[in-house]
Amino acid sequence: MKFIKRYKWEILICLFVVLVRVPDLGHDMFNTDVWKWKSRSYDFSTGVFTLDLVKTIQKYHPGVTLMWIGTAGIKLFNFYHKIILGAPAADNLIQNVFALHVVQKSLLVIVIGVLLSFVFYPLRKMFGQRYAFLAVLLISLEPFYVALTRVMHLEGLMSTFMLASFVWFVYFLQKGKRQELVLAALFAAGAFLTKTSSLFLMPFFALVLLLENFRKQGELKQSLVIGIKIYLRWLGLSLLFFVVLWPAMYTHALIALQTLYRGIFTVGIEGEHSQLFLGRWVEDPGPLFYQVVLAFRTSWWVVLGLVGIFFTHKGLEMDEKKRDFITYALLFSIFYALELSIPTKKLDRYILPSLAALVLVAAFFFEQALLFMQQKLKYGKELFVIILAAPIITTLVILHPYYLSYYSPFTGGLDKGIYALEPKWMIGQQEIVDFFEQELQKGEVEKYLPEESLDSQLNKPSIKNKLTVGFQEKYYTQIWPFIEAIGGRATIKDIAIHAQNSNYFVYPVYDDDSYLENRVKLQYVTTVKLRGVDMYHIYKKVE
Repeated sequence: MKFIKRYKWEILICLFVVLVRVPDLGHDMFNTDVWKWKSRSYDFSTGVFTLDLVKTIQKYHPGVTLMWIGTAGIKLFNFYHKIILGAPAADNLIQNVFALHVVQKSLLVIVIGVLLSFVFYPLRKMFGQRYAFLAVLLISLEPFYVALTRVMHLEGLMSTFMLASFVWFVYFLQKGKRQELVLAALFAAGAFLTKTSSLFLMPFFALVLLLENFRKQGELKQSLVIGIKIYLRWLGLSLLFFVVLWPAMYTHALIALQTLYRGIFTVGIEGEHSQLFLGRWVEDPGPLFYQVVLAFRTSWWVVLGLVGIFFTHKGLEMDEKKRDFITYALLFSIFYALELSIPTKKLDRYILPSLAALVLVAAFFFEQALLFMQQKLKYGKELFVIILAAPIITTLVILHPYYLSYYSPFTGGLDKGIYALEPKWMIGQQEIVDFFEQELQKGEVEKYLPEESLDSQLNKPSIKNKLTVGFQEKYYTQIWPFIEAIGGRATIKDIAIHAQNSNYFVYPVYDDDSYLENRVKLQYVTTVKLRGVDMYHIYKKVE
């Protein structure tokens, strides 16, 4: 009870973050790489429990924290089926695919909630409960952040680890206690074990130490000496946690480090990724890519806070702690974006840590606005909550469960955004499913029997009447469970025999290359919309 009483606000933050993400979790989407991470989690689990620790090296990212979560989800799922239900889970049942997805994503969301409660604590101690609540709630409700913390992928997890490490490091600089440096190192190690781009923390914390000590000491040499001592303590602890939490480091450290090196310098810097950017297809969208991403993906209320901070910064200058924190957060956001701009491979989700840091800055404006309204109006606090919360909640309700469909109204919203930044992960799955359910109800097509696989039916006359839908390969991995759940089968349109046996084809409006299809004759049927915006063209094969 003492623990609960002492940390009641942190516990409430954790519960809030989790509960916000619970609705439709596991039935909302399957991101592109989710099957790879599920497979890697199985291999990782085998490596851990058979002591074949080299198997805990699965990817250069390295994704270790995600695989720990995935492994825990597998064990819980299997425990439930074997002990509670008395039989192993059947691999061929589509409901089990969704059930395991729910379990793994729920664990991921719980970890995110715990991490954000650890972000809340030092913010509360440094700047008071009012700011801490505003900052953490704004971060946890930022649409792009909500989207990336509801998927079994790396960015949301890594960004939260980085945010926690950053906040605890600054808290250490203020308080100077060992436990704060230990936690900053622990969270940094979590970030390093999630994705190597978080190694940015190493040079960045060195810079922060130099700036902080120079401000206090006023002499460069002394600042360097003090900073190096602190930095080596933090780095040593981070590396210790890194080794402890990655079993491969016990027996195959050299292979693990070589794998990370290859990921950074071969895949990361030299690799490219074709995508639609500002209306044209490119391999490398250029150095301004992430500025464009922030313009399209940042919520309008955070933009308002960032603009507003310039009108309140004079008042903040009286508070040295706030001024320094804002400076470090801005440097974090700017330099991380610059680091990301070096490799040719660029994706919008990579910028999430920079966005999270900007939210920390914007929250100071809202704190100032709250104080102003409390002083000027009788019910100023209540009015502030309504003015801020109502549009945020309304926006999230409208977006649910497709939070990746948020594009800032300042840049044209969803209608313009899908042509400026191609949605790499599918949005509007249920709208597609709804169309095909209607086709089944009208008798246009019929369902597959549960035991019938697509391959078993290929070239059989009966397949002409069964719901078989072709998708581009990049979207096939994200949609097939939803199609299978209603009795259909999804195919990859680039596989000739699958395309020839599909009776429907789905193309996103921003990448409709149906005119290239020459194996079968297609007839336009309809356009699937999301919030009134054209999203997918649906075609039917005609004989």
